[in-house]
Amino acid sequence: MSCSKKDTAPVLPTSGNLIGSIQTWDDKLTSTTDMAGITVTITNLANTSTTTDAQGKFTFANLPFDEYDLEITKSGYGTLKLLGVTHAYDPTASTLGTTLIPGFNFGKKSTTTVTALSVSGNNVLGEPGVSFNYTVSPVPTPSSRAFVRYFLSNTADVSSTKYKAVSNVVNFSNLSAITGFTTNQLVGMGFSSGQTVYVRMYGESFITNEYFQPNLGYKIFPNLNLTTVPAVSFVVP
Repeated sequence: MSCSKKDTAPVLPTSGNLIGSIQTWDDKLTSTTDMAGITVTITNLANTSTTTDAQGKFTFANLPFDEYDLEITKSGYGTLKLLGVTHAYDPTASTLGTTLIPGFNFGKKSTTTVTALSVSGNNVLGEPGVSFNYTVSPVPTPSSRAFVRYFLSNTADVSSTKYKAVSNVVNFSNLSAITGFTTNQLVGMGFSSGQTVYVRMYGESFITNEYFQPNLGYKIFPNLNLTTVPAVSFVVP
């Protein structure tokens, strides 16, 4: 009677390298060569950390396959978080057992300070809405633009962490650019005609490092310049 050898399933690896790369930026429109020495921390694995090399590359070697939360920090930059990064065995990958995180941008904190904000009218470019007068420092120029962001709420304590709506990044090349929101835009944000809305403006960076924080239920904007002026209010036309 002959004996046959039982088929056995291949033993798959349980860990591998997690690799990523970071490009740094100033708070304007210029990429920089400041990629070395960025700290990357896995916050849900006993604060396991590494740092980037001169090309902005980082590696976690022999990391168990799992889902990880990464925190990226460096002096002068707002903390960036990449939440829920999947590190799993992929038999189709060019390098088996290695997860490559697509290259991502990392920006410096804003150097733009909002020094004044007021409501200037109830129309924008001929449409009903609200327009603003503002000043920022340093004075923007075509070659050194100012980037800002508006936060809006139906309560007077509106801030970068307490808001109902937030604008896209707005950029100015001078202090006479028209800025504001049409009524249709405000309605799209969840406000209604006749409602009092409060708004604050903060200096922002071109690369914002923004991320959504699930346990808080809103987006975080780490590169804002929190030195600003009090909120102003208006009534939606």
